[in-house]
Amino acid sequence: MSPLLPLSTNIHEPQRLSLARKLILLVMFCLTQFIDTLSMSALLSAIPALEASMGMTEIQSTWVFSGFRLNFSSFLLISGRLSDVYNPKTVFIGGVSTLGILSLCAGFVYTTVPILVLRAITGITSAMTIPSALKLLVKVFPDPLEQARAVGFFAGCGAVANMGGLVVGAMFVQWVSYHWVF
Repeated sequence: MSPLLPLSTNIHEPQRLSLARKLILLVMFCLTQFIDTLSMSALLSAIPALEASMGMTEIQSTWVFSGFRLNFSSFLLISGRLSDVYNPKTVFIGGVSTLGILSLCAGFVYTTVPILVLRAITGITSAMTIPSALKLLVKVFPDPLEQARAVGFFAGCGAVANMGGLVVGAMFVQWVSYHWVF
C-alpha cells in the first residue's frame, strides 16, 4: 500500500524573489519602457535634420516616424499573444536585443530607404518589449499593492520619456548629430 500524499502540496508555487532582485528587475523593465518611448519621441526633434542631410521629401520624413508608429501599434497585440503563448522572458530578451542592434544600425545609415526600413522593423521589435515586460512585471510582483506600484512606476517612466524625448532629441541634434537619436 502506497502512502498518501498530503493535500497541501503545490508543485507550481512561484519562487519568491528578494527585494533587491525585484527592484533590479523593475528598473530594467522601466529602463526598457523609457528607451522605447524616448527613441520614438526624440525622433520628432531630428526630422528637420534628417530631411536636410538625406535630401528627404516631407512625405518620406513623415514615414520615418509613421512607419515606426504603425508597426508598433499593429504588432502590439501580436507581441502580447507571443508573450502569453511562449516564455515572456524569451520574447523580452529577443525584442530588446533586436531593438538595440537595429537602432545601432539606423545610427550608421546615410540614405533614405534603409532608414525607412530600419525604423519600420524597429517598431516591430519595440512592440515586443512592452507586453512581455508587463507580463514579467506582474509575475515578479504577485502582491496586488506592489503590483499596482510597479505598473504605475512603469507607466510613469514612459510618460517622462515621452515628454523628455523632445528635449533629449533636440540636444542630440544641436550638439552631436541626428544619428544619436536612433
